[in-house]
Amino acid sequence: MDRKQDAPKDADKNPQKLKPCCVCLDTKKARDTCFLDHGDNAESKCHYLIAAHKKCMADFGFTI
Repeated sequence: MDRKQDAPKDADKNPQKLKPCCVCLDTKKARDTCFLDHGDNAESKCHYLIAAHKKCMADFGFTI
């Protein structure tokens, strides 16, 4: 059995062929707001928002 057939293609995750800038707008906004609010401490304070945005992007077939 071919492993490539088992894994979903990126096109299957994003059938509308949306660009990265046009998906996950809610998680992007929350992440960006957190970064602005926390400045130098943002990476540690916003880690859960970063992870949520990365997951959302991955769900559309994008890798960060």
